[in-house]
Amino acid sequence: MNTNISSPPALQLQAEQKQALNLTQRLIMSAHMQQAIRLLQLPLLELQPFIEEQIVLNPILEMGNEEDEIEVHNEEEQADQVAEEEQEVTISDQDLTILSRLEDEWRDHFAESEPPIKRSAEEEKLKAYLEQSIHTPPNLRDQLLRESHDSFESVEEFNIAEILIGYIDEFGFLKTPLTEICLFHHFEEEAVKRVLRVIQTFEPYGVGAATIQESLLIQLRCLRKEHTLAYRIIQDHYDHLLHNHIPLIQKQLQCSYEDIQQAIEQDIAKLDLHPGAHLSSQSLRPLIPDVTLRQENERLIVDVERDYIKPLRLNHRYLKMLEDEAVSSDTKHFIKHHLFSARWLVRNLQQRYSTLERIAQSLAERQYAFFTQPNGQLMPLTMKMLADELNVHESTIARTVSNKYIYSPRGLYPLRAFFTNKYVSEEGKDLSSTTVKQTILDLIQNEDKNRPLSDEKISALLKQKGIPCARRTVAKYRFMLQIGNTQQRKKFC
Repeated sequence: MNTNISSPPALQLQAEQKQALNLTQRLIMSAHMQQAIRLLQLPLLELQPFIEEQIVLNPILEMGNEEDEIEVHNEEEQADQVAEEEQEVTISDQDLTILSRLEDEWRDHFAESEPPIKRSAEEEKLKAYLEQSIHTPPNLRDQLLRESHDSFESVEEFNIAEILIGYIDEFGFLKTPLTEICLFHHFEEEAVKRVLRVIQTFEPYGVGAATIQESLLIQLRCLRKEHTLAYRIIQDHYDHLLHNHIPLIQKQLQCSYEDIQQAIEQDIAKLDLHPGAHLSSQSLRPLIPDVTLRQENERLIVDVERDYIKPLRLNHRYLKMLEDEAVSSDTKHFIKHHLFSARWLVRNLQQRYSTLERIAQSLAERQYAFFTQPNGQLMPLTMKMLADELNVHESTIARTVSNKYIYSPRGLYPLRAFFTNKYVSEEGKDLSSTTVKQTILDLIQNEDKNRPLSDEKISALLKQKGIPCARRTVAKYRFMLQIGNTQQRKKFC
């Protein structure tokens, strides 16, 4: 009898170790490449703080001026010894130790020859006065806290008010539910509601509301108009008002159209949809063009803004230390490392200016009629088309035009505005989507307000002008132009 019994399959498995070599390809961006991409995206107002940050990180760099400007790229002959294999910019603990030792050992070497500035007693007094005069503009939180100090006598109520004011956003709305605030801060809900009612009487009127409708009602109450027709419309017919259902409001309130129109124009239209916006801590930022187009005879000249950023220069005292035999090799390596970083920063800045100039020059050529003629129309242009022309990646165009402006004979425009979709008229003429939007806007502005045009009718009128545009596209462009639908634009008179 055969007694050989085969082993179960599990017992036949044996663990094996194998070595396998996989070849993979990865794109790793160096710090210098990341810096170049970031510089492309930064507008002028954000470029200056970035440069100042780089100067803090790199002791070799300094801000220059018009008189003694010594550009970094003119000092390349002193940097030939820098090894090209230094690819990353890092500030290590050893770097900081060397920099600290440099400050101690070379204090006399770096001492300025000019004596310190001496001020008279009157100048010191003036300086102190100017420093004390510097203050930040008042914001919504400060305004509400000041009013709370004058309105609440008990410490408990003031503490509740301070917490509630912290939840009010920059537009003046309190969108966090009161139950959630009470639960988180262990407040009694009745006490919180009582304090909130007082806050809702503060200026600017309308703060502390959860919705726009509530804010409008608060403003009317603060203006002592809670018994007016405007208050009844906002309180009971807010949705009808938003959709311009005036006949329905007129029927339910049993009043004339003239009364409703007067309430809307004299009371409701004067209310603030965002009561806290004008006291917001976010101040308006000036728009500084990165590029200027100026017309000389029949030519458009491109000027890229370079004067806004002060020129960079190298600290020559550090450069002289490279030739000093008394300086240690670690110190020289530290200087070379940061010299290499400085040269890259200047190259990336020049690349930013060059890319901006090439894009602006192409726009000046392609959109010549728009820039030089009062009624000139934009020609269709996509980022892909411009990227192919300039032999760069499409993402480079997108980063370069982001948040940047160009000043032209037609005014100030964002660079992004010149990239539009393409339409072909029935005559075969290329049109930009901006031109189509403007045509839609003109049709709506000239329509009969008692019988406003429908999207389908606008589409038909565009076709008569030789512009094929579907009804859905008209609705999309109308929404982008922030124009209401037929019912919302209609006037009842």
